[in-house]
Amino acid sequence: MPESATPGWTRKSLAKTAVPAGVAGKTQPACWKAEYSTKGSAEVTACGFAAEAAAFEAMQKGRAEADTVKFQEGKFYVIVQWRGVSRDEITALVRAVQRDLKVK
Repeated sequence: MPESATPGWTRKSLAKTAVPAGVAGKTQPACWKAEYSTKGSAEVTACGFAAEAAAFEAMQKGRAEADTVKFQEGKFYVIVQWRGVSRDEITALVRAVQRDLKVK
């Protein structure tokens, strides 16, 4: 996950984490959580599955939550939760995460 993103996002931590509640699938993914800060804060949890189909299935089963966006990028299912940031700020962070997780 990116170390920083415009406008002013800085990654404060990155660590392996347990599979979040509600992330279901036939296989257990490996998950990492990154904490970011700017004027507000955000937590980005990325779960890597063995196949894109499994990540897609997890995304389809995910429930909507306030101040949260969930998306699939290749074999990754990503959950972004934020506090105290504008729509433009969180959009910039999400786009940076998407670019970082793209298969090269």
